[in-house]
Amino acid sequence: MNTPADWVGFAEMTGSASGALTGLLFVAVSLNATRIAGHQGLRASAAQTLVLFLVPLAMAMALLTPGQAHWALGGELIATGLVASLVLRSTASKKHGLGEDDRQLISRFNRRSASLFVLVLFVSSGATLASGADAGLYLLLPASVVSLISGVLNAWYFLLVPTTAGQDSTSDRRR
Repeated sequence: MNTPADWVGFAEMTGSASGALTGLLFVAVSLNATRIAGHQGLRASAAQTLVLFLVPLAMAMALLTPGQAHWALGGELIATGLVASLVLRSTASKKHGLGEDDRQLISRFNRRSASLFVLVLFVSSGATLASGADAGLYLLLPASVVSLISGVLNAWYFLLVPTTAGQDSTSDRRR
């Protein structure tokens, strides 16, 4: 039988990767801080990316908590998924009032299906664990992988100079 204690190595690796990638996001955003700070859509995209990195970190912390019952771990995973959903919904609502050029600029950051996939898997994993089935732990792997890869792609885009439609990023760098 598989138990949360068998997943310590996974939790340590995922938590470490999540923490390191969160640092990468802060570096990436700080390189273009002036541009991002002045753009509501880019700020919302940075918050979305931060959530994608913090969800696996929260999962790792819950999984590494010693001696807790399955229902408690399940409840923590459900809460993590639901809180992350609310935050992502809030950031998505900030993107709706943007003009066409701004929506085009942030379109590369929009990973609604990946975010939904991650959050559904976290909640499903928690519900499965809360019902007493260890099989819910296996849902954490694809959720964490998709979350971290989506976040890395967003962080990469933040490293590039964000441009609005019609602007050439090379001319922007020369300024």
